[in-house]
Amino acid sequence: AGGTLIDEQAMLAQSDFPISPEELLEKTRLVLRKDSGVLDPSLWANDFEFCAPIIGPLGKEEFLEAAGGFNIYDAFPDFDNRYYNLNVDPFEPGRVWFFTRLVATHTGKLFGKEPSGDNVQLPPQVFSLKFTPQGLVKELTVGYVVDRRQGNTGGLGGMFGVFWKVGQGLPFREARPYKPSLTFRLFGWIGRQVS
Repeated sequence: AGGTLIDEQAMLAQSDFPISPEELLEKTRLVLRKDSGVLDPSLWANDFEFCAPIIGPLGKEEFLEAAGGFNIYDAFPDFDNRYYNLNVDPFEPGRVWFFTRLVATHTGKLFGKEPSGDNVQLPPQVFSLKFTPQGLVKELTVGYVVDRRQGNTGGLGGMFGVFWKVGQGLPFREARPYKPSLTFRLFGWIGRQVS
C-alpha cells in the first residue's frame, strides 16, 4: 500500500536508450559546466526547448536572447547554482534530474539599479536535462521548487526569486511569494468548522 519501491538499476539496465546512464551523467556535468549550454549552444539540439513553471517553453534563440538580457553575472559575480544529486530517470529515457540550491550576492548593477548587497539563497529546486539519442540537449527544465520554506526568497525559485530578494520583483502575481487566496483561506476555515 502507498507505492512501489522501484528497482532503478534494473529498469536502467533494460533501457534501449543508446547512451548509458554513466555517459548521461557525464554529459550532464559538461552541460552544467557550460551554464546549461548557454556558453556553448552547440550542446543543444536544433529543437531545444527551455521550460520553467511559469515561463516557456522557449526555443533555442528565444531562450538565448532572454538569458543574455539579464547580465546576471555582472550583477551577481558569485552566482552559483550548486548542482547536486544527479540521477538518470528510469522511466523517461535520456532524462537526467538534479537539484540546485542557488546562492548569489547582489554586488553589481541590475536593470540599471545600484546593487543592494543582498545575499540570495533560493529554496531547493529540481532541474532536468533531456538528451536526444545523439547526446544533444533537447529540453532544459528549471525552477521547480521542492520546499518553499527554505531559502530567503519567500519560496520563489529561478530568476523570480533572485529579482524579488534584491527588491526588483517583477510586476505580476506569479513572480511574488506565495500567498493563499481569499477563496483558499475560506475553504480552509469552512473545513475546520465542519470537522
